[in-house]
Amino acid sequence: MNSNRTELQLLVLYNATENEYSISAHNQTLEEAQKLLEEWNPHLKPGFRLITLVQRKAHKGTEAAACRACRDIVRERSGLQPPPTFNRRKKV
Repeated sequence: MNSNRTELQLLVLYNATENEYSISAHNQTLEEAQKLLEEWNPHLKPGFRLITLVQRKAHKGTEAAACRACRDIVRERSGLQPPPTFNRRKKV
């Protein structure tokens, strides 16, 4: 990756029990994503985990939960099998 660009992160809340996910945050720097992980991880219910994925470019929308580009990244690069279902609700 070009060292002049900041690598952006996408945070996904994954519910393994229901095989569902929701988008928690996008357009985060590595430092911002790490801070959110440290803040949220202690509060996750059993069966839930936060996943970070690299964004190749900033997403235009401000509302991560409604971002189609984020859902495309999860579908294409999450590696979750079977592919999870998108759920707009955040369950922490």
